[in-house]
Amino acid sequence: MVANIIEENFKGNLHYLYENKKISSSQLEHFLKRGIQVIRPKEDFNLGSLSSILPNIVIGASKSYISKLKIPYQATSYIAAEVFPNSKRYIYKVPGNPGGGVVKLTGDKRNIGDSVFASTHRILLGNQAILLSIYNLMINKNHIWNWEFFGNKMKESNEGVYNDLSLLYEQFSKNNQSSYVIVVSRNPKSFDKSGIIHFYQKKEVAIFNQDRRKILFLTNQEGYDYISKYIPESDFIQYVVTGSEFNIFDALRILKKKYQIDIILNDGGRIMSNGFKDSGVLGEERITLEPYPGKVLIQKENHKVIEESTLGIKGTGIDNSEISEAILLYSYPFGQEKMNVYVYPLDDSRVLFH
Repeated sequence: MVANIIEENFKGNLHYLYENKKISSSQLEHFLKRGIQVIRPKEDFNLGSLSSILPNIVIGASKSYISKLKIPYQATSYIAAEVFPNSKRYIYKVPGNPGGGVVKLTGDKRNIGDSVFASTHRILLGNQAILLSIYNLMINKNHIWNWEFFGNKMKESNEGVYNDLSLLYEQFSKNNQSSYVIVVSRNPKSFDKSGIIHFYQKKEVAIFNQDRRKILFLTNQEGYDYISKYIPESDFIQYVVTGSEFNIFDALRILKKKYQIDIILNDGGRIMSNGFKDSGVLGEERITLEPYPGKVLIQKENHKVIEESTLGIKGTGIDNSEISEAILLYSYPFGQEKMNVYVYPLDDSRVLFH
């Protein structure tokens, strides 16, 4: 079976990395214990149109491993394009442009591979919960954070794919009692600086004007005391408070224990996801790599801007792939796009129940 081949190839790569002293024995043991999941849209759900673009959807941890975690399993999602021809450097934003200039990464058009990949991220990994920073929420205050944000772009041009994504969403949402948008705002300064109170009172923040997802704010005690006077707690809006100091690990444990959230799609932006990675709670990144879009997006002499916009450089990963500190689990090409899944090691002694 294809699923077995994907898993055996990954195991073989892990043993190769261990033998070449790229990973430790504990990291090898961790990844072997952790396992993977392979979802095949055609074979598992009879979704032929979706399968023609993405025949395998690979997740970097088994269901069994995820069930044993003290915290939700967490993934991120990005699109990145080669900054110059044959540079092997991939950027995820173009500063000074609306929305970070993401559309410019694909030559001012949305490629179908990334639209499908991003839609499945939202459906499979973000079905229970999507996490973002208070600032990302306000920058995108008109955004609902559902799969249709990407899927609707295919509604007319690729009706079969759109219908398959709708069916996939139905399969993975029918058993969920609640799903959430989780917003990280560490303290009252973050709430105040974001401007959320003003736009909430004007009813101009989209997630407060829908009923598909409940809202959870992660903050400290002082943040809760401040914001709850303006955005009161209810069945629809709740707060996770970690004490006088904000502690992301404690917040994640509460999300798992109290709200039974097993998987989170971290959509908070690169700075926040790097913070989660540094805290040892980020499991994987799902990235569409695009070719050079055909025109210079950042001038070569702007070294600082290029550095700040870089998502990865070929050769910097543990296995010489693009993402620092990560291992490439799976890559599937669609045209010139590559839909990649990278995994980060987790500390089992910290994150697993024993």
